Amino acid sequence: MTTASSPHAGLVAAIEDMARAQRETGAWLARTLECGRGGLSVIRVLDRGPRQVSELAQHLRVDVSVASRQVAALAEAGLVDRDVPATDRRARMVALTESGRALAVRSSAASVELAAAVFADWDPAAVEAAAEQFRRVADAVSRHHGLPGARSATATPTATTAAPPAPPAPPARTADTAHAAPEPLEREIA
Repeated sequence: MTTASSPHAGLVAAIEDMARAQRETGAWLARTLECGRGGLSVIRVLDRGPRQVSELAQHLRVDVSVASRQVAALAEAGLVDRDVPATDRRARMVALTESGRALAVRSSAASVELAAAVFADWDPAAVEAAAEQFRRVADAVSRHHGLPGARSATATPTATTAAPPAPPAPPARTADTAHAAPEPLEREIA
């Protein structure tokens, strides 16, 4: 079996197609809600509760400086508050303001409405099955890379299952790439 005809090559192509569709959806949602994609991603994470900037960066898979810039822009727009807890003066907690919570509600509603329109001709069971497959793919990738947030494996590998190859080492950061934000690997929008 050639690499191009392996089921894994098909999976890689499907994931790339989904990533493009997710970016398109994220761009549409950001335009609709008049908020940048990165800021909207921060809003959606903070909708689950206050976080430290470092936790936001880790969740979004971006550098802390990128998350800090997003938070600063959102704070200037009145969508988040930054607070330094008395228990740890080094930490800076970020939480949604009332305006930020309202945007999170609108974002969630717009996402669900869009999904309902896109998948209107799908049987509800097929939608649920697709959601579970997406979760499994995301969890498998997160577990392989040792990323936080992965669920435990649903099936135990058998003795005959070969271990996956180690991922290639990430490219060295140069002066040109030191400040570039990596493409988020998480379920950012939609």
